[in-house]
Amino acid sequence: MDFFHINNHFFTALGYPVSYIEFIGTLTGLICVWLAARDHILTWPAGLINVSCFFLLFWQLQLYADMFLQIYFFATGVYGWIFWYRKKPENEPVYALANSHRWVLGIITLLLSACTGWVISRLHIWWPSVFVHPAAYPYTDSLVAVCSVVANILLAKRIWENWLLWVLVDAVATIIYFKKGVMFLGVEYFILLIIATMGLVGWVRAYGKTGGGVTNVNG
Repeated sequence: MDFFHINNHFFTALGYPVSYIEFIGTLTGLICVWLAARDHILTWPAGLINVSCFFLLFWQLQLYADMFLQIYFFATGVYGWIFWYRKKPENEPVYALANSHRWVLGIITLLLSACTGWVISRLHIWWPSVFVHPAAYPYTDSLVAVCSVVANILLAKRIWENWLLWVLVDAVATIIYFKKGVMFLGVEYFILLIIATMGLVGWVRAYGKTGGGVTNVNG
């Protein structure tokens, strides 16, 4: 397990030591989002490698909401891979949420973020032997985690609003990771922010061209 420790450095960039796990997780994360923006099925296997690395990384950084999020991402990564394999992306239209569903989803997301933040902020009290240090930025980190869950569901179902949430997630995460001192990861999420913006523009155009239907997260 020493290979996956954040202090096991691969190289140094501009005075910042980059660990193997941060480098592999960052690289596969960039590849994953780049492929997703292009509707490529290899999005999902690249994502499985990415979340496996980040699970260990976030545990070491005391970003526990993000750590638990990677378990969800792994499960939905397998689901997304199977879903896209059965329904070829090039044959599937891009969908959109109804206005009422957007409001409901937004309110639910905020409430879940607040509840998750409260739980995460108390993990070191309830299980001090496992969570030795208090969670860093529990509520902000929880907002990122919950929005990522919702965005991933929308992505798997080819609903273009997923990119709106990814833009928010990547912007907030960039700030968090720079504050935590993981500069390489912060740079990655800034790049992801740019890619997510491109994905948003591309999927909105695709929705307009194909006249995709309106759906909900259960549709």
